Amino acid sequence: MRTRRTRRWLLGVAVAIALIVSGGHAVVATADEVTGPASRPAPTNPNQAYGPGIVTVKQTNMCMWGSLETPFCFANSLEPGDAGWEAAERKTAERKRASLVVQYERHLPDVITVTEGCLGDLEIVAETIGYQLRYQETGGGTDGKPRECTVDRGIGVNAILAENFTGDGPSGYFQEQGYRSYLCAQVSTTQQWNTFQVCTTHLSLASQGDRQQIECAFLRDSILDTLEGDVILAGDLNMKGRGQHCAPADFNGLKNTERKAEDNTALSGLQHIYYSSTGIWRQSCAWSYAVSDTDHRSFLLELGRSRPDDNGGTCWRGLAS
Repeated sequence: MRTRRTRRWLLGVAVAIALIVSGGHAVVATADEVTGPASRPAPTNPNQAYGPGIVTVKQTNMCMWGSLETPFCFANSLEPGDAGWEAAERKTAERKRASLVVQYERHLPDVITVTEGCLGDLEIVAETIGYQLRYQETGGGTDGKPRECTVDRGIGVNAILAENFTGDGPSGYFQEQGYRSYLCAQVSTTQQWNTFQVCTTHLSLASQGDRQQIECAFLRDSILDTLEGDVILAGDLNMKGRGQHCAPADFNGLKNTERKAEDNTALSGLQHIYYSSTGIWRQSCAWSYAVSDTDHRSFLLELGRSRPDDNGGTCWRGLAS
């Protein structure tokens, strides 16, 4: 039996999950919250604060590839060959980059995971916010070449942005001649947290044959369930049905519109965040919110450490949607 599961069994505890979907209302920060390190900028959201041992992860699908493949979320009504098409394409890409930067400034997530990204765009975003970038190409398919974003914005990627990477993790395509890929990296934060593994992915649609289930099984059994220590996965899994997920049995997890268990009317969203339960004791809080210039909602999850008997209390950070 794997080390993580053994520790969890011996400890005999479970991590409680408290999910808050703000619906446009701020969650009020508590009086005992403390200000973050002076080296980091103040968030533009006045309700946000820092607490010890807190790490915040943001996942969004930015639909950056371009109007040729994703016209439904890349606002360019012109066609290739039309006068002004390239300029309009670059303008839309610029708005998408700005959207990511604004969300960083508002919430100051420690880790940002992006699916349907373009390498050139994300390099600019990373430089703008002062974060490092790790990426994995996607869209290889039968010709073995990654997807190319329009107007020379680089290849299509899944990506992780963080202040400090301390090592690499497994990455690659799920299947030979497959289109979908995954990426993991070792991350540490300026908060009171040890190094942990962050992974991201974008799975196939349920309508694409058995690809999604093959990818899900590989992600769960060959990646997440084999990594040691604290592990966080944030990605677009294209699974929204209640109870559908790819989390190992000893992971906790949420989807971006999932609500408390007693709310039987809520549907689940496509953006998922899972985390191993060995060292994450505090209750976690999550927010789902709209982001400009993409057709996907973003998902922000707060995780923390404290004593095993200290699972209660409010969220450390308060965020408006």
